Amino acid sequence: MLRSMACGVLLAATLLQPAFAKTNWVVDWAASNVGFEYEKDGAPTEGVFREFTGSGSFDPATPDAARFEIRIKSASIDLHNFLASGFATSAEWFDSKNHPDVVYVLTDLKPLGEGRYAASGSISIRGRTKRLNSEIALTIYESDARASGVLTIRRTDFLLGVGPSAALVEIGPDVLVRFSLVARPEG
Repeated sequence: MLRSMACGVLLAATLLQPAFAKTNWVVDWAASNVGFEYEKDGAPTEGVFREFTGSGSFDPATPDAARFEIRIKSASIDLHNFLASGFATSAEWFDSKNHPDVVYVLTDLKPLGEGRYAASGSISIRGRTKRLNSEIALTIYESDARASGVLTIRRTDFLLGVGPSAALVEIGPDVLVRFSLVARPEG
């Protein structure tokens, strides 16, 4: 679940591509979506994060200098079930009390052609930080930028769901994060 957020943060980071000059961008979370899929007891299951922020800058002349940070409120996880969502914020999962934010920091974009980019950065969940690479689609319009993509995060890399609760429910090791982000020029 946190990995999905991380993916969401990565995608938002790629939204920083203005058409002609360096621009500072801010994610419009109300127009954006960070969702994820995982296996629960062998069945596909979905969830979303309801609260996140993001901002950064991008100069199309130097995409490798792009910088963007996305912060996802771990307590905003929505598994479409009140009890499951509450449990996901517990100490065995996101530990939202002690780790309220999942943070993704974009540090590099490389053009792949046809509006696609290789994005590199890091994600921090529960005090653990891992490098993260993905491919995103990015389109820049006059009033906004839109980024989308999919990435896979291994939940156990961040100690998500590795406590006693693992005996009660079987959660697959990988989380597939799907994001669709809209960013607007700052100011």
